[in-house]
Amino acid sequence: MKKNFTLYWPSFVNAELCKDLGVITMIFNKHLNYNSHILCRKNQENYDEVTREGITMHYTIDDDTINNVLENTDILLLIGFYDFNLLMIQRFKSINPKGKVYLKLDLNVHWLGRIVFGQDTLELLNQCSLISVECRNLKKTLHEKWPLKIEYIPNGYYNVGLNKNIEYKEKENTIITVGRLGIYEKATEILLQAFKIAAKELINWKLKLIGGIDPNFQIYVDNFMNINPELKDRIIFTGRINDRELIEEEYRKAKIFCLTSRCEGFPNVFSEAANKGCYIISSDIDPAWDITDDKKYGSIFPINDYVSLANELITVCSNEERLETVCKDIQIYTKENFEWTKLCNKINSFLNENDQILNE
Repeated sequence: MKKNFTLYWPSFVNAELCKDLGVITMIFNKHLNYNSHILCRKNQENYDEVTREGITMHYTIDDDTINNVLENTDILLLIGFYDFNLLMIQRFKSINPKGKVYLKLDLNVHWLGRIVFGQDTLELLNQCSLISVECRNLKKTLHEKWPLKIEYIPNGYYNVGLNKNIEYKEKENTIITVGRLGIYEKATEILLQAFKIAAKELINWKLKLIGGIDPNFQIYVDNFMNINPELKDRIIFTGRINDRELIEEEYRKAKIFCLTSRCEGFPNVFSEAANKGCYIISSDIDPAWDITDDKKYGSIFPINDYVSLANELITVCSNEERLETVCKDIQIYTKENFEWTKLCNKINSFLNENDQILNE
């Protein structure tokens, strides 16, 4: 008989099916012999995309509905150190004491620094069967600060199309970034300023920015392009691309993936780009050290330092041999360490560790 796996994420929308919370829920359903469910608020979405994956939707309409879902849940997935998740741990364990809680912390260093908890919270967290964090540096910090067992499980990639090795000869002289362009955390202006400097040396290279543009940032973009008309054919804003196969194709064609963020958890785009053989250039955020394996497969520059980024772009783009070597090696590294099906098998093993000990 199949067990039930439930993601509780109040604000769930269809687009999150491609993010860590959705992919984990989907893989437990497709590959690990669970019936997957999502418990969230009812909103304007029809969730056809989710139900096509065989995942059952439940809505937090009333207490009876919520309690019924929780009573029949074997594993409850919670994302993030939020008050609503702490309350849900308490509620779930009171209704279903044998049920298991997996708390995926989804932390960054800034968020971690603001967390203060007392004995009550510690007792709640001790009721979790598994707590994980996405970055090695954060796991080390948590080990020193929290009297709890925390596992390291990074965010990975999950291909929707053909999972084949990418040959370097398939790639073009393109630097890409993917995300919500122009929000403060992403520091997209750093990438534009850096490319402006580097472009004089990198005559045959283009910059492609994939994602929706924050309305407040559009003014900056318009002004930047007016001041630098010579770059108008070399900087491409594609808008948001929802089709996963089209996104994967963009990664496949690019030689470099660049992220300029001021703070991040573990962005899914890192593993997606690395899986397609992109050299990673990132600001100095914790997950950059994981995805580049301490700079073996990429470069890391100081946050907000567009001059350092420009110099890095010139150095890396001019080194064809390095780009080709990394293209091959980063794919091997990523398949071994960041493939979501493997990561979910690891999660499942952690969750069932005690059961295996009891059965021995």
